Amino acid sequence: MRYALLIYGRAAAPTEKISDTVATVLGRPQVTAWARLQPDETAATLRSRDGEMLVTDGPFIDSKEYLAGIIVIDVDSLDQAMEVARQAEGARESSGAIEVRPIIEGFFGGA
Repeated sequence: MRYALLIYGRAAAPTEKISDTVATVLGRPQVTAWARLQPDETAATLRSRDGEMLVTDGPFIDSKEYLAGIIVIDVDSLDQAMEVARQAEGARESSGAIEVRPIIEGFFGGA
Protein backbone atom coordinates (compact mmCIF):
# COMPACT_ATOMS: atom_id res chain seq x y z
CA MET A 1 0.00 0.00 0.00
CA ARG A 2 1.22 3.49 -0.75
CA TYR A 3 1.35 6.25 1.83
CA ALA A 4 2.12 9.94 1.55
CA LEU A 5 4.37 11.37 4.23
CA LEU A 6 3.50 15.07 4.36
CA ILE A 7 6.47 16.93 5.79
CA TYR A 8 5.68 20.10 7.75
CA GLY A 9 8.30 22.53 8.97
CA ARG A 10 8.82 26.00 10.34
CA ALA A 11 8.91 28.79 7.80
CA ALA A 12 12.54 29.10 6.76
CA ALA A 13 14.50 29.30 3.55
CA PRO A 14 15.12 25.76 2.29
CA THR A 15 18.72 24.75 1.89
CA GLU A 16 19.99 23.49 -1.44
CA LYS A 17 21.72 20.47 0.09
CA ILE A 18 19.94 17.53 1.66
CA SER A 19 21.73 16.16 4.70
CA ASP A 20 23.30 12.72 4.45
CA THR A 21 20.85 11.32 7.02
CA VAL A 22 17.82 12.57 5.05
CA ALA A 23 19.38 11.28 1.81
CA THR A 24 19.67 7.85 3.45
CA VAL A 25 15.94 7.83 4.24
CA LEU A 26 15.04 9.05 0.73
CA GLY A 27 17.25 6.32 -0.76
CA ARG A 28 15.31 3.50 0.91
CA PRO A 29 13.65 1.09 -1.53
CA GLN A 30 10.20 1.87 -0.04
CA VAL A 31 10.48 5.49 -1.21
CA THR A 32 8.92 5.67 -4.68
CA ALA A 33 8.84 9.48 -5.07
CA TRP A 34 9.59 12.64 -3.15
CA ALA A 35 9.52 16.37 -3.69
CA ARG A 36 10.71 19.39 -1.75
CA LEU A 37 8.43 22.40 -2.05
CA GLN A 38 9.36 26.05 -2.37
CA PRO A 39 8.57 28.25 0.67
CA ASP A 40 4.91 28.98 1.43
CA GLU A 41 5.11 32.57 0.20
CA THR A 42 5.56 31.22 -3.35
CA ALA A 43 2.17 29.49 -3.23
CA ALA A 44 -1.08 30.61 -4.83
CA THR A 45 -4.45 29.29 -3.69
CA LEU A 46 -7.58 28.97 -5.83
CA ARG A 47 -11.05 28.89 -4.30
CA SER A 48 -14.46 28.75 -5.93
CA ARG A 49 -17.05 30.97 -4.26
CA ASP A 50 -20.54 31.40 -5.65
CA GLY A 51 -19.41 30.33 -9.12
CA GLU A 52 -16.48 32.76 -9.14
CA MET A 53 -12.83 31.68 -9.04
CA LEU A 54 -10.77 33.57 -6.46
CA VAL A 55 -6.96 33.48 -6.46
CA THR A 56 -4.97 34.53 -3.40
CA ASP A 57 -1.26 34.63 -2.72
CA GLY A 58 0.11 32.22 -0.17
CA PRO A 59 -0.91 28.88 1.28
CA PHE A 60 -4.45 27.69 1.99
CA ILE A 61 -4.14 28.50 5.69
CA ASP A 62 -1.85 30.84 7.58
CA SER A 63 0.20 28.78 9.99
CA LYS A 64 3.55 28.74 11.78
CA GLU A 65 4.27 25.45 10.02
CA TYR A 66 4.10 24.95 6.27
CA LEU A 67 4.01 21.97 3.93
CA ALA A 68 7.68 21.62 3.02
CA GLY A 69 7.67 18.36 1.08
CA ILE A 70 6.06 15.04 0.27
CA ILE A 71 7.51 11.53 0.34
CA VAL A 72 5.56 8.66 -1.27
CA ILE A 73 6.35 5.21 0.10
CA ASP A 74 5.16 1.70 -0.74
CA VAL A 75 4.97 -0.57 2.31
CA ASP A 76 2.82 -3.44 3.58
CA SER A 77 1.26 -1.77 6.61
CA LEU A 78 0.65 1.42 8.55
CA ASP A 79 3.22 0.21 11.10
CA GLN A 80 5.88 0.10 8.37
CA ALA A 81 4.80 3.53 7.12
CA MET A 82 5.11 4.90 10.66
CA GLU A 83 8.61 3.43 10.96
CA VAL A 84 9.75 5.20 7.77
CA ALA A 85 8.12 8.42 9.06
CA ARG A 86 9.96 8.06 12.41
CA GLN A 87 13.27 7.67 10.59
CA ALA A 88 12.50 10.68 8.36
CA GLU A 89 11.53 12.84 11.35
CA GLY A 90 14.64 11.74 13.25
CA ALA A 91 16.82 12.69 10.28
CA ARG A 92 15.41 16.20 9.95
CA GLU A 93 17.37 19.15 11.31
CA SER A 94 14.36 21.42 11.88
CA SER A 95 11.30 21.02 14.05
CA GLY A 96 7.96 20.23 12.53
CA ALA A 97 5.75 17.23 11.95
CA ILE A 98 5.16 14.39 9.52
CA GLU A 99 1.61 13.43 8.64
CA VAL A 100 1.19 9.84 7.42
CA ARG A 101 -1.76 9.40 5.07
CA PRO A 102 -2.80 6.39 2.93
CA ILE A 103 -3.08 7.03 -0.80
CA ILE A 104 -6.30 6.08 -2.60
CA GLU A 105 -5.12 3.75 -5.35
CA GLY A 106 -6.46 3.97 -8.89
CA PHE A 107 -7.80 7.49 -8.48
CA PHE A 108 -6.52 10.39 -10.59
CA GLY A 109 -3.60 8.51 -12.06
CA GLY A 110 -2.64 6.45 -9.02
CA ALA A 111 -1.37 2.96 -9.68
